[in-house]
Amino acid sequence: MPDNVTSTKVPVDLLRKYDRPGPRYTSYPTAPVWGQDVGVDEYRQALSAASQSPDQPTALYCHIPFCRKRCYYCGCNTSVVKKQASVDAYLDSLVREIECAASHLGQRNRISQLHFGGGTPTFIGIPGLGRILDRIDHLFRPTDVCEKSIEIDPRVTTLEQLDFLAGRGLNRVSLGVQDFDHEVQEAIGRIQSFEQVEKILNHCRTLQFKGVNFDLIYGLPRQTLKRFNRTLELTLQLRPDRLAIYSFAFLPSLKANQAKINPEELPPTELKYELFASAVERLTAAGYRQIGMDHFALPEDELSLAQQDGRLHRNFMGYTVQSAPEMVGLGMSAISYVADSFFQNVSKVDSYKRSVSEHGLAVYRGKSLSNDDLVRQYVIASLMCNFRLDFARFQERFGITYGEYFAAEHESLDAFVDDKLVLVDQGGVRVTPLGRTFVRNIAMLFDAYLTADRQATAGTFSRTI
Repeated sequence: MPDNVTSTKVPVDLLRKYDRPGPRYTSYPTAPVWGQDVGVDEYRQALSAASQSPDQPTALYCHIPFCRKRCYYCGCNTSVVKKQASVDAYLDSLVREIECAASHLGQRNRISQLHFGGGTPTFIGIPGLGRILDRIDHLFRPTDVCEKSIEIDPRVTTLEQLDFLAGRGLNRVSLGVQDFDHEVQEAIGRIQSFEQVEKILNHCRTLQFKGVNFDLIYGLPRQTLKRFNRTLELTLQLRPDRLAIYSFAFLPSLKANQAKINPEELPPTELKYELFASAVERLTAAGYRQIGMDHFALPEDELSLAQQDGRLHRNFMGYTVQSAPEMVGLGMSAISYVADSFFQNVSKVDSYKRSVSEHGLAVYRGKSLSNDDLVRQYVIASLMCNFRLDFARFQERFGITYGEYFAAEHESLDAFVDDKLVLVDQGGVRVTPLGRTFVRNIAMLFDAYLTADRQATAGTFSRTI
């Protein structure tokens, strides 16, 4: 039977064996090795260089950091504000940054992907969303298949807002669900009923959005196997097009809001393994395909089809079928990838507004990629997105032989072969259905920055399980 309709059982002993700190590989090289020797001037130069390819589409990400209330579990870059003037001032800066980036891109104004993240993007209301969309629509042209998505909180997003977003061409929404159990919701400071989520989902389907995503989290306080399985049952009852099952990282020393969580209520490590193993088994048994280590999509979803054909891509907005070579991040903490370089904006509202006021842009650090970085980026992206690496395609792209370039790394794959996580033959490397859960560990073999004296640590990266 094809693996999209076959249940994948993940042994707890393997979860225990491979659970260690490691990158999520939304980028390579990963953010901890970026430096402040790359800033606004380098970003301007990169945008100008990108403008020389006017026929290539670009992806846009807009960060809206505001929330009505900060949930206890949250690890995102958010800000709780009470005054509309603070929101308006941020939007003034965001508009100016959009205009500045567009001016440097010149005729490079076609976009294949637009995503609003946060925070809670709908916090700024229809007037705020309209203002940003008006500016983007004036300066950029969407491709015929442009993916326009937004993250929404079912507790505060209104049906009127959804009507507005659909009318402005947005075609995907991602709902923050986390867990349906009331006891767990109380422990994380986020109360939302099944009926609230169902109402939003049904309205999105009435509006004919191309896709609706759910975010769930395992490892939250008060979660038990019985409670989490009930959440999975309710989720499958609603059958969203895509699911992300994230591991909760408890870091109260870094995220002050997490101090409100009682550490004694967190599930022990062995139970956390069981929660994730149950999610993989139940979702794959229900027909979802595993996309990356913790994403799932229905077989007919375009992510599943793209992965099957080896066309799946990944950036800071998540998995996508859109292959824009450059991504422009807008707003505080946003990340751009332009001209083979990463650039990150400052992460505080006031410093962001100040930088945009002075420079039109807000980049404070980044990383220019070497040839070796680009080679390893390709290998890691191939494994993370499509669960395979084709040796012939690799050689055609880079003019080098995989076996010679990665002799040491390839030898280290034997351990994964022994555990039935990868298959290797003369044509390439393929991650098995079981190995998909451990694809971060597999990708780490090809990370040149994880040397013997610089191993991944819990203070730098989340755990792989």
